Amino acid sequence: MSLPDAPEPASAPSPARRPRPWLMLGLFAFIVIGGLGWTGAWFYASGRVMAEIDGWMAAEATKGRNWSCADRQFGGFPFRFELICTAPTVTFTDPVGGSARAARAHAVAQVWNPRHIIAEFDGPGVISTPANGGDVIANWTLLQVSGVGRGGELDRLSLAANDYALAQGGTTYFTARHAEMHVRHTPGADAATVDIAAGVKGATGLTAGAGTAPIDGDLEMTATQVPDWRAVMLPVARLEAWQAAGGRVKLLEARLSGGGGSMNATGEIGLDAQRRPIGTINLAMSNAPALMGALSAAGLMPPFMVNLAPALSVVGMPGTLDGAPASTFPFTFRDGRIFLGMLPLGKVGPVY
Repeated sequence: MSLPDAPEPASAPSPARRPRPWLMLGLFAFIVIGGLGWTGAWFYASGRVMAEIDGWMAAEATKGRNWSCADRQFGGFPFRFELICTAPTVTFTDPVGGSARAARAHAVAQVWNPRHIIAEFDGPGVISTPANGGDVIANWTLLQVSGVGRGGELDRLSLAANDYALAQGGTTYFTARHAEMHVRHTPGADAATVDIAAGVKGATGLTAGAGTAPIDGDLEMTATQVPDWRAVMLPVARLEAWQAAGGRVKLLEARLSGGGGSMNATGEIGLDAQRRPIGTINLAMSNAPALMGALSAAGLMPPFMVNLAPALSVVGMPGTLDGAPASTFPFTFRDGRIFLGMLPLGKVGPVY
């Protein structure tokens, strides 16, 4: 008789893996050393940033703009730099004098891109000059400023505001649902050449009535030989420096639209040796009566000018604007005169 198969002996258990505490200790040490290194680097960089801010304020003072804060706080650790300035104020030391201030500014820059600063300002803003007959008050729901530096100088600057309003003595003179402006050094050009773009949406003026259709506008241009903006220079002196250097303004677009009509201007203009305009401006208007009526109703143009709309349609040359029929006006300025095409319209004197 055969015996039953004997059970196979159970395999011996594998020896337990010994813990490797050095791995956990190494990871922990890496995190600690990395954190300490990042902390040290952040505080070192923040000191450099504060020194740069102080240096920038000192440089601004040499140009006639003295900046100050009632209180200044710096933070943002670990991934960005933040500067909170209470009551930011700039005082101008030119012969006219004056100042501008806001309630609070909060500026932020990322650690990996400290040259790009984005700031938000709390209103109201107050502009004061001895000769303006009272403070000009600016209000907004959001005001952002973005600046990019290069080589210790400002390379690009952008401003954007929502629900912007300007008032003086309790009277509101201008409002816009949105307003913005962008200024930069023209790529590939010298430092005295700048590109400027600006726009407004839903703009109205002093005499706008209830239910008025607001106006939209856009501006895009390039200016050459722009002098360094110093508050110690009067506007006339700055204009003289620009004219003496042969400065020109190339108007790429200057557009207004509202009420179903629109207008756009392009061209290039400068000043001759006698400070008179020289160059060409090409103006096109589509549905001029509707546009001029909207401008007047929005308080951005005197009402009597609406009566000129039919005459403009007759005098202008036929053309198109955005695919719609338009009247075009090719204006030329030379030798102190203004021409519409080949037709002389009159004399033009010095602008200052």
